[in-house]
Amino acid sequence: MYTTYRYLMLMRMIPRYPRKIDAATIASLLERDGMGITRRSVQRDLEKLSQLFAITCDDQHKPYGWSWAADAPTLDIPVMTPSAALAYRMIADFMSEMIPQEVYDQLKPHFRCAGNLLQQSDKANFKEWPDKVRSVNRSQPLMPPRIEPDTFSVVSNSLLDAKKFKISYVKRGEKEAVVWTVNPLGIVQHDRLITLVCTIGNYHQLKDVRQLQLHRMKDAVQLDETAPIPEGFNLDDYIAGEAFNYRKGEGTIQLKVVFEKDAAIHLEETPLSKDQRLTDMNDGNVLVEANVTDTRQLRWWLLGFGGRIEVLAPGDLRDEFKSYVLQMKARYLNE
Repeated sequence: MYTTYRYLMLMRMIPRYPRKIDAATIASLLERDGMGITRRSVQRDLEKLSQLFAITCDDQHKPYGWSWAADAPTLDIPVMTPSAALAYRMIADFMSEMIPQEVYDQLKPHFRCAGNLLQQSDKANFKEWPDKVRSVNRSQPLMPPRIEPDTFSVVSNSLLDAKKFKISYVKRGEKEAVVWTVNPLGIVQHDRLITLVCTIGNYHQLKDVRQLQLHRMKDAVQLDETAPIPEGFNLDDYIAGEAFNYRKGEGTIQLKVVFEKDAAIHLEETPLSKDQRLTDMNDGNVLVEANVTDTRQLRWWLLGFGGRIEVLAPGDLRDEFKSYVLQMKARYLNE
């Protein structure tokens, strides 16, 4: 089994004539990928493979090297490299709670292959790598919502094929489902949610683009009709336009907040904006000023600091926080 895998990896490294690669370079690349092997062993492997495949050796011109023959048929060899195996292992270890169970189940064969490959590696550092990497989430971990079986498959296949699909959709806070024909445009994972960017029915202008949550979909069926794409739509531009930041107002605001000094330390390395200014107030506090987008996310972030901050401006945001404080005071003192 391991020898077969080595053969496949080796064949992937051989270029088509007139390019060539020598046995020493191949041995070095295999060593990098966790397979300890000598140049001589590679040479023997190449000689065996050349008897079965259109692989030739140029031993007339130095440096000697091996190539696929110019007229050799294209051979696509889908082999997982040790580096890819590490990536799959990290996804399995650190992102399992973020991935819906239905999607995770589809990835299980890749996770299993990755685990087997790392265990068979000649290099101890490949085997030990998963024990040397950890992920720490600073926010409260939440379980992903359950997606109905086959929904992700229908949605992703429809997106891939640029086809419409039909669903029953339960809006937030409602019990009755509505039936929609959906034109998929893109899939975005946002926190623990998988969101479909799309248009619905015959509304497919740029202004009609909206978001649907996969966990609220039922009875998904792919249709044989081509899904229209709004003129000028680009998924990256849509995301960059603060589509997932849930705007509260238009444009940006000039934020001014007093932070306790140790609460503001991280803003020295990860600023709120390019024009952020930090001013030491010489009383154990820091004044933070920055132009930021007016979003719900901004409010959630600020509220997370509790009594360690004071919002100064803009005035309407300060009034919001006064209201939050009064509501909390009423809840906690009304005993």
